[in-house]
Amino acid sequence: MPQETYTHVRGFTFIQSTTPTSPEYLDTWYNTDTKIVKIYGCSGWEGFATFKTGVYSYGYSMGGYDGSNYVSTIDRITFPFNSGTATHVGNLSETKYRSAGCNSSNYGFCMGSGLTIDRITFPFDSGTASYVGNLSGTKGSSGCNSSNYGFCMGGGGGTSTIDRITFPFDSGTATYVGNLSGTRHSSAGCNCSNYGYCIGGEDGSNTFSIVDRITFPFDSGTASHVGNLSGTRRNSAGCNSSNYGYSMGGCSSGNSSIVDRITFPFNSGIATHVGNLSGTRDENAGCNSSNYGYSMGSSGTIISTIERIAFPFNSGTASHVGNLSGKRYGNAGCDGTDFVSLFN
Repeated sequence: MPQETYTHVRGFTFIQSTTPTSPEYLDTWYNTDTKIVKIYGCSGWEGFATFKTGVYSYGYSMGGYDGSNYVSTIDRITFPFNSGTATHVGNLSETKYRSAGCNSSNYGFCMGSGLTIDRITFPFDSGTASYVGNLSGTKGSSGCNSSNYGFCMGGGGGTSTIDRITFPFDSGTATYVGNLSGTRHSSAGCNCSNYGYCIGGEDGSNTFSIVDRITFPFDSGTASHVGNLSGTRRNSAGCNSSNYGYSMGGCSSGNSSIVDRITFPFNSGIATHVGNLSGTRDENAGCNSSNYGYSMGSSGTIISTIERIAFPFNSGTASHVGNLSGKRYGNAGCDGTDFVSLFN
């Protein structure tokens, strides 16, 4: 059968590196090692397509504050990034601080730090992000995404608003679709195939351990308070594998190195403290490949440190694997690893 190049992969019967057992006619298999898609036909497994990996090979840090100035810098790391310095590949359309990041299969978005939404096209390696629209109001705290929608949850001086953009969102205004269980900003976000999570945060007076959950395609209502972190925390970095969500670092009475883990579809209980970053971190950004989660930058003593945890990270200390192109915090993270399209 002729080979094609796919820009995304979804709806497969098998997603694994070993040959599936007991397949049925027309079952599909994505080999996670060879990146080849096969379909089960009369002659057995037949090669059908190669998976386009280039789009998904990068993580991005967008904007932030360097201690003196708000910046528009977009840095890029190449997965499985294990040493070196991130590459400054371009800039946002304006400076942004404490904005929210999310991604579709083909685009990354930086939302808020005011009203504006910027978009980069993967595998973004030069130029300036496009200003594509606005949020329904000033906000920008935590972001998450399904395969079809991106969400900005809470933010600003303290709001419970959840806004939604429809991919490939290239113009217009995000839709106000509901609320968190309470007022919140400085929270972290992550997602699995069916749910998005808003983790921790504060309301200006109190710091929370609350984990809220929305069910995709969430278009109305109020997020459910489904559990809590192992302690109160704000300004942590969020990331996820296909099975787990992580909160990395953050601040309560002081900066924290704690890495907490929730198991999808997390609907009750307390997140598990599974390890630590290599030092205390606050206002760091998070992103992930399919195999690793990354924490980028921090306030306090402002740093450029990039740390890595290996999935399914359940103990130990994150590895310091490199640095951003400069010291930074309050930055937003995104990546091309869309689990809801690739690995659900």
